[in-house]
Amino acid sequence: MNTEAPVGSIARAQCVLSALARQPLGASLTEIMAQTEFTKTTTHRVLASLQEVNYAYQDPDTRKYHLGSALAALSRIANRSDLAALAKRSMTRIAQASGDTVFLSAPEGAVSICVRRELGAFPIRTLTLDAGNRVPLGVGASGQALYAVTPKAKRMAAAQANVAWMAEYNYTPDSAEALAEDFQTRGYALNPSIPVPGMSAVALPIQTSSGRLCAAIGIGAINERMTKTRIEDELIPLLREEVTLLSKKFSVLEQEGLF
Repeated sequence: MNTEAPVGSIARAQCVLSALARQPLGASLTEIMAQTEFTKTTTHRVLASLQEVNYAYQDPDTRKYHLGSALAALSRIANRSDLAALAKRSMTRIAQASGDTVFLSAPEGAVSICVRRELGAFPIRTLTLDAGNRVPLGVGASGQALYAVTPKAKRMAAAQANVAWMAEYNYTPDSAEALAEDFQTRGYALNPSIPVPGMSAVALPIQTSSGRLCAAIGIGAINERMTKTRIEDELIPLLREEVTLLSKKFSVLEQEGLF
């Protein structure tokens, strides 16, 4: 079927991008034409437009076309948006029940990215992170939770790459490892007023049934509200209940190829 005539420019671009996505080692102009059924002129024009915005690029050696870095960045943003939307109800329930600030962070290489923040009703709020903020993996309670369940070799490599950046938050690779060991003992991440004095937080990682690390969810509050009794009798059970629900939700979507 020749789809060229009724298809608009955005849809033509989508057809070419889909063709590239099916060819992880790159696709030649002829291969893209065969998959899209576009003419050579149309295919050239669409590829030129995609290259202008870094959604595609051409290998100068093989002359094959590949998906570009800007598209990968958009994909990561879309994934974080999905995480934030999927976790919204859980975070709202935790914030309403605890009265404190709830954070959701996602891992990206050596970085922990806050993808959503939900405020509770308690008047003194913990605003150490907001959506979009990036910190080194291992920093903050949610970052510590992500770090602790990342394979040791991978997380230590991340910490070594972030030595100077971590120091800005009063962390070191050694302290990150110590906190990872503390996570294994406690069963949850505890950030004891690092790097903000007077504020503490706890967090748990969220993983699918296959073991994929999706995010970490945490609660932050002033130290007076973060007693050991309250943490273990109230806050951690709240987090565990919602982590269980989110893990099941993410697992189903992963199995269906939607996440």
